[in-house]
Amino acid sequence: MSIVKQARLLQSGILPLLFLVIVAGCSKDFFKPYDERIIGQWELYDTNKAGFGSGKIVYSEGRFQFMSDGSFLYTRQSGAKYTGTWRLKKYTVTVTDSEGKQQSEQKHSLLLSATNTEDQQLLSENFDNLYFTGTNKFKAEVSNNFNTVIYKFKRD
Repeated sequence: MSIVKQARLLQSGILPLLFLVIVAGCSKDFFKPYDERIIGQWELYDTNKAGFGSGKIVYSEGRFQFMSDGSFLYTRQSGAKYTGTWRLKKYTVTVTDSEGKQQSEQKHSLLLSATNTEDQQLLSENFDNLYFTGTNKFKAEVSNNFNTVIYKFKRD
């Protein structure tokens, strides 16, 4: 058998094997629906405001524990505890570019509503856009007329 044929056989056997090793080693969270990926404990580690005016930051810091039944616990760094509900919703946005072409894209919104058990303070926010930036990180945005607040979470 010639060296060229041996090299081709080697490549044809190694490439599928290499692909299999890479896929097997990667996290399968990428394939899970968002409402399953969000389950667990997360830390809100950063918030950024962009645009004009003031954007109200409802959840400014702390830890979130999202449960599969739609409930969650929020604990501020000060120790104040809130209990509430979360709901994730998928929706489609159609955008028209400068040439008049329309494109549709899928987005996810996240509604959080929680109450402090001691003083009954209510915190509620509807994140317009939630997207995972990795297995252990996601961002959630709240857009108002002239500004956007971006919340950054990482798995705790």
